[in-house]
Amino acid sequence: MTDDTGLSQRLTEVARRTAGVSAVFAAKPAVAAAADALAVALALREPDVLVDVARSEGFTTFTVHIAADAATPAPQTLRAVGEAVRDLVLAEGAAEHHFAVNVKARMIEGLEADRHD
Repeated sequence: MTDDTGLSQRLTEVARRTAGVSAVFAAKPAVAAAADALAVALALREPDVLVDVARSEGFTTFTVHIAADAATPAPQTLRAVGEAVRDLVLAEGAAEHHFAVNVKARMIEGLEADRHD
């Protein structure tokens, strides 16, 4: 079994740097994400492991959940993130053979008002 922690961190960073992305969220269900946050707080897991990497029988699925800002059309942002993830996966040879990239946008009300950049 491959430890994909470092790969997930690099993919998370690639997604964050994509134009139109205002946030990257854990691609896991809320309960699993909460458990991961606790693991990070307890130093049991590395931070910024937000992109899910699922490997099964020679097929790898990369799942990214983002918030898209209003300045760029969401479909354009989703495509750009997918292409950035694909490019990194290909450059690193991170998938054995076939792979899929799933990028989903989440609508979070009040995200901009709550950010303290």
